[in-house]
Amino acid sequence: MSTEPPRQPRQEPAPTGPDFLRLVDRSEAGAVVSEYGTEIVSALRGGIDGSAGVAWVQGQSCSGCTMSFLQSDSPAIEETLSELRERVSFHSTLMEPSGDAAVDGLAEGPDVLIVEGAIPTRIPRAATLGVDEQGNPKPVLDWVIELGERADVVIAAGSCAAFGGLPAAGRHDSNEVGESPTGARGLQFDGEDPGGVFGPAFRTDAGLPVINVAGCPLYAEHLILTLATVLNGHGVALDEYNRPLPLFGPLVHDDCELREDYECFEFAAEPGDGGCLYDVGCAGVYAHCDGSMRLRNGGTTVCRNVGAPCIGCVEPAFWDRFSPFYSNTRDDDGTGRADPPDRPEAGGTDRNDGPGVAASLPDAPRSLPGIALACAMAVVLVPLAPLAPFVWLYDRHTDGGSIVRGVDRPSAEH
Repeated sequence: MSTEPPRQPRQEPAPTGPDFLRLVDRSEAGAVVSEYGTEIVSALRGGIDGSAGVAWVQGQSCSGCTMSFLQSDSPAIEETLSELRERVSFHSTLMEPSGDAAVDGLAEGPDVLIVEGAIPTRIPRAATLGVDEQGNPKPVLDWVIELGERADVVIAAGSCAAFGGLPAAGRHDSNEVGESPTGARGLQFDGEDPGGVFGPAFRTDAGLPVINVAGCPLYAEHLILTLATVLNGHGVALDEYNRPLPLFGPLVHDDCELREDYECFEFAAEPGDGGCLYDVGCAGVYAHCDGSMRLRNGGTTVCRNVGAPCIGCVEPAFWDRFSPFYSNTRDDDGTGRADPPDRPEAGGTDRNDGPGVAASLPDAPRSLPGIALACAMAVVLVPLAPLAPFVWLYDRHTDGGSIVRGVDRPSAEH
């Protein structure tokens, strides 16, 4: 772990272009990349022409965030992204140089360091890159500390690099699971706790903490907008977990397409069923991300579209915090809230002990079609209300005075 004391930030040059993350606050999700494509291309050029070296180092990673970045399909910046992927100063998966030539270029130190994957601190040899001066495998832990302490910007790409993620699973769970044997941690957080590899007081040469672009995998646009913003010389407004606030301020729940089902108490019994997925483990009421509006796969879909609940992959202490997935077995979300925020009680119905009084009543209209039907029925029936006394008198006369409904009356023969 780094023990270097906080450094005084050096004087940075004035910003050279738009603050794309600030623009996100004023636009719909996805609009900034399409509307400001030319400006984003200009910013990313700094990572291509050598004016700002960008290195991407992988620790304990499945390369899922790399794959997400590769599959970005924003037409306005597609050509430039392809060039950036090819000419980034270091990326063990994408770069053309190999062997000593590749490692020697990394040793020079980038201006922007991107780290993907958790960092093993208990067994550093669980993730290595190249060799040290003695010819022994060099831990990624050593690389990250050396490069991070010389970089202007350090970005944790994905939840593993930000908080520990899957490689740290068990650290924040019950004793039955046990801790991660490798001591996997995030760069500046260990789950929800400040710390990680660098420690909470760490700041780069530009005076910035590690910027956590969380997700499993991350959204490619989240990384593109963050990288373009810092390459333009802007600071980044962060939340309490060092995530860019414009991207990770909203709740997944806020703009979920199943929000109406939630408000109407229509909950799915199993993943894939219709209705809100909260009862089958959806963590959208606790997960902060604009994914419900930004979407994945070219802006076409997100987990809930295929009946899969949100598993909270953008949150600290993911994996443990919301597991087991697809099952709402938690008493609360770690904050003492037994129900999601603002969730009303389904009065008259006990969800655990079977149907109560309300279950025997007709369902009230719970959607726009239902409301329209109720209005139509009112228009037809209200004018007929004055006829009700005559119907009652006729009924008494024809049924021999009985006014009981649904009971077999005795016949005249008896």
